[in-house]
Amino acid sequence: MFAVKVIFVLALALLVAADNIPGGISKLEGDRLKEAEETLKNSLSKLSSGDGPSYKLGKIISATHQVVAGSKYVFEVELIDGESKTKQCNVEIWSRPWLPNGIEVTFNCPPEPQVVKSHSA
Repeated sequence: MFAVKVIFVLALALLVAADNIPGGISKLEGDRLKEAEETLKNSLSKLSSGDGPSYKLGKIISATHQVVAGSKYVFEVELIDGESKTKQCNVEIWSRPWLPNGIEVTFNCPPEPQVVKSHSA
C-alpha cells in the first residue's frame, strides 16, 4: 500500500512539473495570458501598419506557449478584419528576436489560405 502512495505522489509531481519542462507546451492563464495577449496585439499592430494582414483582436479562446529556438505562442482567437467581420483563427507567433524580422506570424483562418508574415521585434 505504501508503494502505491509513493507512485501516486511521484506521478502527481511529474504532472505538475511537466508545465516547466523545456520544450513543453504550457497553457496560458492569468498574468501569463495577459503578457501573451500584448505580444499578439503588438504583432497585429505592426502587421496592420505594414504589408498586412489587417486584423484587430476580438477575443482569445485559448493560448499556449512553448520554448523552442526562441518562443512560440499558439492562439485560438476571434479576429476582426477591416470590414468588421469576425473570424475564428489559429495564430502562431514564433519569436526569434536575435534575427532580423525575427518574429514570424502565421494566420490560419479557414477557409482562407494560410498567411505567413514576419516583422522585427
